[in-house]
Amino acid sequence: MDGDIAPIAAICDLADKYNAMTYLDEVHAVGLYGPRGGGIAERDGLMDRLSVIEGTLGKAFGVMGGYIAASANLCDFIRSFASGFIFTTALPPAVAAGATASIKHLKKSQSERDAHQAKVTEVRARLEAIGIPHINSPSHIIPVMVGDPVKCKYLSDILLREYGIYIQPINYPTVPKGTERLRITPSPVHSAADIDHLVRALETLWTQCQLARMPMAAQ
Repeated sequence: MDGDIAPIAAICDLADKYNAMTYLDEVHAVGLYGPRGGGIAERDGLMDRLSVIEGTLGKAFGVMGGYIAASANLCDFIRSFASGFIFTTALPPAVAAGATASIKHLKKSQSERDAHQAKVTEVRARLEAIGIPHINSPSHIIPVMVGDPVKCKYLSDILLREYGIYIQPINYPTVPKGTERLRITPSPVHSAADIDHLVRALETLWTQCQLARMPMAAQ
């Protein structure tokens, strides 16, 4: 919920030391990081050190479903003994075809990843300019800190009802009390007008709710 990234290499070192398996959740990273969209582990050259990598066909790939990547033996074991897999329904052919096309495209195209990072950088800069407090995470996830559960839910409701902007409120127990936040994830298809609309809405609501601003806000 902070948009942070695990110290994957250090965890792999520890696993090697104790002969342990590793399981990496890359659902927020596949398609978005790495030269072929393999995720943070691919970006950092660590994929060969992991026992299991979990990904999603939603988010960056734009459809639905999920997967794990592991050795053939481990995949066969899970296919045979994991009840959560045994009792699931296979993806419809149209969804599988859409996922295949999306993955093939993002394996070759870097433009979407570059545009994505540019939009994230722009949103962060715009929020800083008006003093909206947020966590400077190393990922594309921008947690905008509200610090009040009632106001956090209120902001989310008003953003959707009056501004047509959907941002989920993240309250306790998902995050500790006092760290309630709106979790923003800009995408490469958000336009300059979309970003302007978001920033203006947040500035208006921040004043309306009398929420604290960052002291380094541009004057």
